[in-house]
Amino acid sequence: MIILQIWISGWRWPMIPLYLFTIAFTILLTKIHHKVRNLRKVILTALLLVFALVLPGYLFPWYTIAEPSGAYKVGTHSYEVVDHTRDERWSNIEQSRRIMVQLWYPTEDVNNTSKAPYHEHPSLFMKEFAESNGIPGFLLQSFAKQKTPAYKEADLLDRDQPYPLIFFSHGLGSNRSQNQFQVIELASHGYIVVGIDHTYYSPGTVFPDGTKPGLANIEFSESGEIMDPYIFEWSEDARSVLNWLEQVAEGDIDLQQEQFIGQIDLRKVGYFGHSFGGATASHTLAVDDRFRSGINMDGFPYGKADELGVEQPFLTLMSDTERVANYIDDKEYLEDYYQKVEKISGKENVISLEGALHLDFSDFPLLSPITSWVGMTGRMQHKKINKMTLEFFHETLQ
Repeated sequence: MIILQIWISGWRWPMIPLYLFTIAFTILLTKIHHKVRNLRKVILTALLLVFALVLPGYLFPWYTIAEPSGAYKVGTHSYEVVDHTRDERWSNIEQSRRIMVQLWYPTEDVNNTSKAPYHEHPSLFMKEFAESNGIPGFLLQSFAKQKTPAYKEADLLDRDQPYPLIFFSHGLGSNRSQNQFQVIELASHGYIVVGIDHTYYSPGTVFPDGTKPGLANIEFSESGEIMDPYIFEWSEDARSVLNWLEQVAEGDIDLQQEQFIGQIDLRKVGYFGHSFGGATASHTLAVDDRFRSGINMDGFPYGKADELGVEQPFLTLMSDTERVANYIDDKEYLEDYYQKVEKISGKENVISLEGALHLDFSDFPLLSPITSWVGMTGRMQHKKINKMTLEFFHETLQ
């Protein structure tokens, strides 16, 4: 059973108890006389082995991203974007801003492709994620190495009508892979989704030439004076990527993106993000009207969106306000948050999801059933979030 498990899925840290138990039990069996091996002990042995196999697999499941519900299969491809008009502030050498992006899009022919991994560089991601978040990286192994219901480098489905385009930005300390439950679902319903790794903020980033930028030393604060410059930089990343996609759509860039020429509807561009990425979406819509609608998922609106105003349709999805009030004691901070999101979205477009916590707006609850012990509800919230996200973008972009 061990050999079969390693052959199918590879070795995993959560399975180590099984390996050790089996080795120890095998040694023990060699020392027990065959006459002592009665039926009761055989059954007990079998139950212990099954328990050792099933428990780690239950606590750290291997394949947790659900199949999308849309009419299209989903392909995915990663690219590097270089903005030569911007200098990299975090590098020790003089260079332009480099950004990794991943596109999810409708496809049809997947016969010669394989399912894409959750993260392209899982070992580096686990290492850097552990360093920035204080969570043991090995606990993410089963999750980060799983296959997703998207097909790596599959061809874009060519059609007469171009596809609407939707941007996604991750939260602080995370990366473009963090909301696959959502980006794959959107792509299956006829959108091209582009996820951005905000370089030096995103664990596991690797450029095509092998460069690993690592993580900058980010100071987190509730002060807008400290956090706003990060928002401005992330917003510039999104605008750089949109500039690049405009060139791609027109055929001005020859970097294996030929299939996207004429297939991106640049009149229909949306933007959503989680946490800090949601704040980035609101600020970006305030300063760039090429983005026609957006969603902030549970992000405090740092930046200047509340001051500048957002004229485009903008939806704010929040955690359960009653549950939030139980673990955030700063009432002034919460009041400021509610006032700002209502000013940005309009009161009718601010929705609190009953029972939801901050990380329910990401893939994190799918890591393990253990997450439900701290109140996350995972798939139940994901279904609500996907339904509202699709309805909103269908209404504002289609």
